[in-house]
Amino acid sequence: MRALHEWFATPTGQDLAERESRLLTRRLAGLYARRVLQVGAYGQGRSPAVFGNVRQWVVDDWSGGPIDLEADSRVMPLASSSVDVVVLIHQLEFTAAPHQVIREAARVLAPEGHLLVMGFNPHSLWGLRRIVATGPGIPPWSGRYLAPRRVADWMQLLGMVPRRPEGLAILPPPLRRWWQQQHTAQLHRGRESLGPGLSWIGGVNLVIGQKRVNGTANPPQQWRRRFELIPGGLNQAGAGATRSQRESWHDAG
Repeated sequence: MRALHEWFATPTGQDLAERESRLLTRRLAGLYARRVLQVGAYGQGRSPAVFGNVRQWVVDDWSGGPIDLEADSRVMPLASSSVDVVVLIHQLEFTAAPHQVIREAARVLAPEGHLLVMGFNPHSLWGLRRIVATGPGIPPWSGRYLAPRRVADWMQLLGMVPRRPEGLAILPPPLRRWWQQQHTAQLHRGRESLGPGLSWIGGVNLVIGQKRVNGTANPPQQWRRRFELIPGGLNQAGAGATRSQRESWHDAG
């Protein structure tokens, strides 16, 4: 993920990070959340804004980066059902085990909590640019993009109810720079979300799912588990798997 962090630190990456953060800020403002966990850091520590008494933590395996906790997104040393919102920042496209990452996010998510997945869309101009990209291993083109429908299907398998995906950033960097030169005023006045009619062509998609548990509806704050590191390190992480099991997992997606 280090190469992706470096790309987000470039002007092009920072432009996308700012647009994603604005969209995430608006969506978080409409959710019940006291504790927000952001998995994945942008290049210069950018995060969506939270308001009121909401607490926010950033988790990543970026040693020395602007994060609160250094950890692998596949095995997070956090108590189960301990956060109200989990935000995955381009985690599924740049891991060998996307299923395990989303399972782990579901594990730490409290009942009725929300999972927000931000990812690149293969069925877009970004996806086309990825196909013709030169130079192996160069983000953001080196990731394995996942269609929003597939992400929504995974959410359903984990007991979540997904919303209609949202899209943004139709144009990949080369075309966006040209468009900015021609239509600067229109770009600054536009919304980040493309709306339901155009979301499918967005270069980036946001998929939101709610973790449903039968017989629960917004449990009171005192019922929810504390946000805490698991006693004993990672032994209880990874949805209850043993360390030897986790090391043997390989998910080709």
